[in-house]
Amino acid sequence: MTVPPLLTLSYWFATRPAPFAPVVSSVLLVVFAVILIGGITASIVPLKAGLSKTMKRACYRCAALLVSTGLGGLLLWVFAYQELPILSMRFFYIAWFLWIAFGLYGIYRYLWIEVPVQERMAKERQEREKWLPKRKA
Repeated sequence: MTVPPLLTLSYWFATRPAPFAPVVSSVLLVVFAVILIGGITASIVPLKAGLSKTMKRACYRCAALLVSTGLGGLLLWVFAYQELPILSMRFFYIAWFLWIAFGLYGIYRYLWIEVPVQERMAKERQEREKWLPKRKA
């Protein structure tokens, strides 16, 4: 029984990994470019659309994540294409995926944890200030 290459440590930590097949290399280039273009688009959308402040911030966070991961992915692709000894290690793709997961968790935390708390606090403050006397201008 042989172990698939993706499950071996020598595949992920080889300092001089074998180059990608041309099809895989092309697919990676297209995926990284699409991620980068999606990030640029996500940074333009809040400027043109009439979104709430919360949604604009969420779009900007998504745009920052997409642009940074797109540029990082393109950099990984260049390292693999040029076959640079240590910088083209497959381990960096795992780090790239962890970077994406961490960024997505930050966006999730903002939209589903921080925003509802802020909205609840604003509602409580509005209820409390409803009974307080207003300042005269």
